[in-house]
Amino acid sequence: MKTKIFLSSMVIMGTLALFSSCSEGIAGTEEVVSADLKSGTIPATCILTGTIADAPIPACTITGTVTETEIAGLLFMREEEKMARDVYAYLYDKYKLPVFKNITKSENAHMSAVLRLITGFNIADNSTNNPGEYTDTHLTELYNQLITMGNLSVVDALKVGVLIEQTDIADLQKELLSVENTSVKTVYGNLLKGSEAHLKAFTWNLKVRGVVL
Repeated sequence: MKTKIFLSSMVIMGTLALFSSCSEGIAGTEEVVSADLKSGTIPATCILTGTIADAPIPACTITGTVTETEIAGLLFMREEEKMARDVYAYLYDKYKLPVFKNITKSENAHMSAVLRLITGFNIADNSTNNPGEYTDTHLTELYNQLITMGNLSVVDALKVGVLIEQTDIADLQKELLSVENTSVKTVYGNLLKGSEAHLKAFTWNLKVRGVVL
C-alpha cells in the first residue's frame, strides 16, 4: 500500500512543469524547519538524550507493552525515517540547499525517537546505518526511484521531498488509528507534526521557484 501511494504520487507530480530560477540560499527555509528542530513546535518527547541543532533533547519514560502489530510498525517507521534521511543527505550533497541539510538533521532525530522505543521495548533493531540499505525491499526500491528523480533537477529534488513527507504523513496517520500504547502514540504524533513542518518547507521552496502543487 505504501509503495502504491509513492508510485501514484510520482506519476502525478511527474506531469508538472519544471521551473528553477531561484538561488540556492532561499530565505524562509530556516524559519520553517526550525519549528521542528528548535522552537518547540514539535515536542522532543522520546528522543535520545543529547542535542539536535543546539537544542536540548529530553529523554522520556517508556511505559506499557506493545503488540506484534505495533512492533512491526515501529520497525518499518524507523526504516522509513532512515530512507528519508538517506535521500535528503544525498540531495544536500548534490545541490547544497539548506532545506535538505536541516531536514536531514531532523530525520536523524526522528530515527532516534523510534529507536528509543525499539530499545525500550526490547525489540531487535533490524536496520543498518548504510545509506540505501533497508530490510524492507519496497523501501530499497523507493530509495533508488527517488534518487533517480532527485538527480534530474533542483525542482525535482524538492518534489521528492514533498513525496516523502506526504507518504510519511499518510503512514503515520494510518498507524495512529490502530496504535494503543501511549508512548508509541506520543512519538508518532510528534513525528507527524515534524513531517507536516517539512512538507511546508519543501512546498515553500517550490513556490518561490514558480512551482505551485
